This record gives sequence, structure tokens and C-alpha cells, in this order.
Amino acid sequence: MKNIKKLGYILVATALTFASCTKDLDINRSPYNPTENDATPELLFPSGVAYSAAKIGGDLQLIGAFWSQHYTQNNSSNQYTGIDSYNLTIASCNGIWSNLMGGGMKDLVISKEKASASGLWNYYVASEIMLAFDNHVLVDLYGDLPVKEGLQGDKGVYTPKWDDGKTVNQLIITQLDNAIAKINDAKALKSMGAQDFVFEGDLDNWRKFANTLKLKVFMRDFTTNSAAITTLLNSNDLLESDAKMTAFLDAVNKSNPLYESDRRALNTFVNLRASKTLMSYLQKNNDPRIEDFFELTTEKDKPAVYAALRQGDYNAPTTDYPPGSTSRAKLGATDPVYFMSYAECEFLQAEAWARLNNSAKAKTHYDLAVTEAFSRWNKSAASFISGGVYEFKIGTVEKMVEQIIMQKWVAATRCQAWDSFYDQNRTGYPVMSALDSDDPSYIPGQYTKSITSVLTGNTLPRRLPYPKNSSDNNANTPKAVPIGTKMWWHKQ
Repeated sequence: MKNIKKLGYILVATALTFASCTKDLDINRSPYNPTENDATPELLFPSGVAYSAAKIGGDLQLIGAFWSQHYTQNNSSNQYTGIDSYNLTIASCNGIWSNLMGGGMKDLVISKEKASASGLWNYYVASEIMLAFDNHVLVDLYGDLPVKEGLQGDKGVYTPKWDDGKTVNQLIITQLDNAIAKINDAKALKSMGAQDFVFEGDLDNWRKFANTLKLKVFMRDFTTNSAAITTLLNSNDLLESDAKMTAFLDAVNKSNPLYESDRRALNTFVNLRASKTLMSYLQKNNDPRIEDFFELTTEKDKPAVYAALRQGDYNAPTTDYPPGSTSRAKLGATDPVYFMSYAECEFLQAEAWARLNNSAKAKTHYDLAVTEAFSRWNKSAASFISGGVYEFKIGTVEKMVEQIIMQKWVAATRCQAWDSFYDQNRTGYPVMSALDSDDPSYIPGQYTKSITSVLTGNTLPRRLPYPKNSSDNNANTPKAVPIGTKMWWHKQ
């Protein structure tokens, strides 16, 4: 068990090492080299999960936290100004593509194929579900994805065609159905145990993870998929625990990937500050989770309080915001990397029932979701959801959905900020304010335009640019699309 966990730490560290845009891995080359040909699913599967955790819990959590307006760049440092100003190019985030497609997903594909060939159905099931999850994360980032021909390696497709987003979502559902169909065969085998960083070999939880991911994908097109959504809601077979990786230690190259890259690897540790968007909402509602999300200020000769910067206000002079005058984001070396959380599952169900206009069930799942979101930080939600500021109010479908997504947005802090970014694209919540967050009429929690945004008007980022390390090697990579361009499933 210790050796397997050590493997995970090494792989996370490896992926973090290449978090910049310098690693030249891409899916247009054969992933099958002699070393990998000798590897078994018992090694390839945890490798794939660890690589996935490194990028999702590192780079994507970072970008998501800025674009969900949880965090903003400190005004006395400049590590993340490109993210905060939405000034990303095709070369800005190559590490995400390289290490997910060229690292984690490559290992998962080989693991799945070898497991199928040798009848190791437990590794086949887990590899296929994790691969489907990674496809979901990437297609929601880029809009299109090479799934049918991508990662084929020695099968001869080195310049794969990209599939459109709707097709990719259909392929994800097929992947999940294929995995679920093999669950019983998988259960007849010896448990994966410690080689499974997510559920420690519990195949029932892998099935629930697959079903919850199906629900999430179906909700990208709710009207078309309402019957399938209703079936899943009534199945009583959705996540009741977190799908997460927890194998982190407070040690160099063994800690949570965002903590590792921000708090250990940089020459300054003050970049991530509280965004006034989130901070104002927490303060308005006296939300006790503020102490779990942010540190108190440390300005010399001033009382310690919670204080924030406007989104993107990193050019603010230090005479206005001296060092330590705003709250730094809290990060933990042993923070888990969440793929899907139990709270997210309950929020998904609450939203689905609201859209089906079943307010009673929407409220039931909303209350469970908020309760879980508070419990994660050892807090009680009881006074907030029963007669308090977060009590679910029955109203129009849109008003109910807005309440649900607002709480899901808060819950995503220090957990699944990248998913909160997806939700704002999909639902439009939190809504965009026409006011500056310093305006007396500003409504706390509404998004504001980044002070340094390079996008026109109140446009928000909606996607990542197609990566340079794909377009340089594959003429089939789609032409560049501005990052403010909405996708087919975004709220128009």
C-alpha cells in the first residue's frame, strides 16, 4: 500500500513539474513506448488518476478560482495576472493539455485496453469511468475534443480529427454505459484496494460516480434529456460520498497540487487574495466558512480582519492596499483533489428537480447539499437553511435554480472552483453586475468585470484557447476561437 501511494506522490510531482507550458507531450505521437508496454493496469490506472488530479486540482482549480471570482491576484505580486485579466493565448496553458491528454488519459487508455484484454474488469471499469470524466473536463474547457481518433497511438492515427462537443458528450455517455455493464464481472475479482486512489476498490461507488457524471452531462441539454435525467433521479444510485484523491502529505512534492505549486514552488506566497465578489457575499450573510476560505489580514499596526480586493485590481497602489491589508486564500497541503463531491451530487439533483418543477424534492436535495457543504468544514448549516439567509424559497424555476447555483458557487471554493466556472457558463449564475463592487448599490455575490480585463464590455471568459502543442502537430486542431465565445450548452 505504501509503495502504491508513493507512486501517486511521484506522479503528482511529475505532473506539477511540467505545469508550465514547456513540456512537449501531445496526443499526436504514439503513447505506446516500451516502458508502457511493460506496464500493467495495476500501475497505469493509479498513474492516470494521479496525473488527472495534478492538473484538475492544480492548474484548473487555479484558473477556476479566478474565473469564478473566488480569488484575485495580489496587488504587490504578479504571478497570475494573465489569468485574472483573461489575457490567455494558445501557449498559455499547454501543460493542462500535455499532462491530461499526453499523460493521465494516455495511461488510462492503455490501462483500459490491457485490462480488457486480460479480463481485469475492475481496472477496466475504473479506467473507463475516469477517462470519461477527463473527457468531460476537457470538452467543457475547449468546446471540441478528439475522442474517436485521439489517443490511438500505434493504431496509426497521429493527427486525429476533433469531435464537436455534442458528439463528445454522447461518447462520454457510451463510455460510462460500457463501464457500468462490466461492474458485476469486476466485482468477482480481487479488489483494487490501495491502487485505487479514489474509492479504494469500492465498485459500487464507481458505479454511482458514473451515474452522477451521466446526470451532469445530460444536464448540458436538459430539455432533450429530461426523461433520462428523471430515470437517474429515481434510480437511488447516485454518489453519497466524495469522488476525490486524498493521498497527500505535508511534504515537498507530496502535497495538494495547488498548494505545491503556489505555496512551495513560487518565490512569493502572497499571490492569491480574496476576491471582493465572494468575500462580500460571505460577509453579508455572516457565513462562518469565511475562516476556512481566507486568512485574516496581517497589515502592520492594524487589527486583523477579513478584507478583499476588487476582481482584477492587481494594479492598485500599495499606498491604498499595503502588504497584508487583504486576506490571503487558505490552502492546505493535505487538501483533497475533488473530481465530484457528494455536495455537488445533491446540488445537481436539486437543480434537476427544480427544472422539473418539483419544488419539494428540489428543497430536500438543496438542504442536503448545503448541509454537506458546511459539514466539509465542520460547520452546521441548520440555522442558515431553516429560517435563515440560505433557506430555500419556492418560486419560479429560474429563481429556484439561482438559489441552488449560488450555494453551489460558494461550496466550490477550495474544492471545485473549475466546476463553478462551468456552472456560471451553463446557468448564468451568479449574474453579472453592471456596477463596480465598490459601488454602494452593488449586490454582494454578483460577478463584476475584472478591472484589468482584456475582453470587450462585460464579457467573461468561456473557454480555454485550443492548445498550441496540439495545433503545432495536428492540422486538424480547430482554428482559434476567442475565449469569450460561448459554447452550445452555455446560457445564451
